[in-house]
Amino acid sequence: MNTTSKAKVGLLGLMLELYDAWPELKPAMAAFARTLGDTLSAFAEVEFPGVCNTREQVERTVAAFEAADKDLLLVVLLTYAPSHIALPALLRTRLPILIFNTQQLYTVTPETRSIDTTHNHGMHGVQDLANVLLRAGRAFHLVTGHYQDARALEEVRQWCDAARVVHQMRQLRIGLLGYAMEGMGDFGLDETAFLAQLGVEVRHLAMQDLAARAAAAPAEVLAAQMAEDRARFHFAPEVTAAEHTASARLEWALRETLRERGLHGFASHFLAISQEGQLETLPFLAASKLLAEGYGFGGEGDVTSAAAVCMLQALAGQASFTEMFTMDFAHNAILMMHMGESNWRMARPDAPIYALRSTLGDIMRVPVAPVVLAFGLAPGDATLVSLTTTSGGRLKLIVTEGQVLDFPYVPDLARPHCKFAPQGDLCAFLTRFSQEGGSHHQALAYGHWAGTVEKIAALLGIPCARV
Repeated sequence: MNTTSKAKVGLLGLMLELYDAWPELKPAMAAFARTLGDTLSAFAEVEFPGVCNTREQVERTVAAFEAADKDLLLVVLLTYAPSHIALPALLRTRLPILIFNTQQLYTVTPETRSIDTTHNHGMHGVQDLANVLLRAGRAFHLVTGHYQDARALEEVRQWCDAARVVHQMRQLRIGLLGYAMEGMGDFGLDETAFLAQLGVEVRHLAMQDLAARAAAAPAEVLAAQMAEDRARFHFAPEVTAAEHTASARLEWALRETLRERGLHGFASHFLAISQEGQLETLPFLAASKLLAEGYGFGGEGDVTSAAAVCMLQALAGQASFTEMFTMDFAHNAILMMHMGESNWRMARPDAPIYALRSTLGDIMRVPVAPVVLAFGLAPGDATLVSLTTTSGGRLKLIVTEGQVLDFPYVPDLARPHCKFAPQGDLCAFLTRFSQEGGSHHQALAYGHWAGTVEKIAALLGIPCARV
């Protein structure tokens, strides 16, 4: 699952019908549109069916893009085109609209010819179209720049990535094992609002069914799974075969359940599992390994964080669940850590990944002690995201960029951890993060994704704060 696909983009290239009086113009504009598609091919699969200069052509083209389930409708004014040929179709379409205000010509000099301006005057068509879309109340987004300019292309890339991820989020299904931890109100959730605003559906997982499936795990599959663990991770001597087997059975059962029910992630709460008494252990090993396979996860029954992790998995290819644990004022950083659920593929490559018996047994009462993977995360530029609910039940994204510091694994912590340094002053960052409503669980991915997350929020129609 850990592969990022390209956005599926429909290119609507517009031109004035009057210009058919110049037979050479439409083929030239079509050639430019194809060049534009090739330019965007590094991050988008662009379909361009031909130049549209009538309302009927626009209607057919947009309908075909919808039937093909495109992620994004990219509108380019290849020359001037009157807004009314596109307005009806753009008002009706469910596809997000990005207008790319661009042209072939980079500069105007004393040597510029009249024919050059004829080939490069879509700009006032953009102004016409933007005006009527605003008057009609139709949301759209706009990037202005030369089609070979790196900054403009980066903006277009972010919109393409955002549209691709939003398309996926609208189909997300998250399994909930147990319930959200009582008293933790910052990720309290109205499942109807979650579905209505994001398109994310919560499906409840019955522990009795999961326990039965775990008990029926095929012996040969478990043996191969456990042998792979032993080859990949450094097992502490005190971890017994029975403990490893229990965690492996639950991992297999969860993976099969997620696959069978078409789920993209899950959230679980250790106290709910303890109280129900159906499962023999806790899914810490399962969470770390399923995160590495591209699933989302949220601890303590936090479905919102599971969805945020899914979002970053789709963007970055690898993401993890985490929590701000302890402030490190001396290093302007935060110790990030939870109970033992982290993507092991994000571990430091220069240190072992340990398989340990969880040290939190006093608060997690299950028949068999859970196995947890313990490691330090690799250093690098990173993005941290919180998905939460604000006043009026409106969902909100809070995003920041910073660095996972080069910090060694600390054996006594006995679980995954890292230090995250935000951009700027730690205290100012933490103050603003809380003032914006950031929850105490987050999703983490390597790379600079804040700009794209802001665009995801815009396409979803929810607020976003960059701190």
